Amino acid sequence: MAKFNPPANISFDKPTEWPEWRQRFERYKLATKLDKDDGRVHVSCLIYAMGNEAENIFKSFTFAKEDDGDDFAVVVGKFNEYFFPRRNVIHERACFHQRVQWPEEKAEGFIRALYDLSEHCSLVSIPLLDSSFPSLASLPCVLAPPP
Repeated sequence: MAKFNPPANISFDKPTEWPEWRQRFERYKLATKLDKDDGRVHVSCLIYAMGNEAENIFKSFTFAKEDDGDDFAVVVGKFNEYFFPRRNVIHERACFHQRVQWPEEKAEGFIRALYDLSEHCSLVSIPLLDSSFPSLASLPCVLAPPP
């Protein structure tokens, strides 16, 4: 059987790399048949592969049940919360509503920016943007209640 090295330590100052790193670790876990072991082994391998800083972060987590620290899914969820804290939906909505098209910006780029901003402000839908709207200020957006 081939020997696989765990993914390189994650860079904690680049939280956007977490989903990709987590996916590589999941592949490593499967390739090494680590998934057949119990949760304690999974968690220990995860923290070891993440690097020294992960140990301190793991120690700072609080769990609902004492043995949740040995549950791989719960620990990964805690790291998800660490890397992607709750967003301020009100702030995200304000950014969305204040976004205006820059003088040299093409319509396609502006619309893409609106869709990107809408991902974080709990908008249920954005009406299709077409020439019948004189300005974006007149666009109704359906808001979801804050989480």
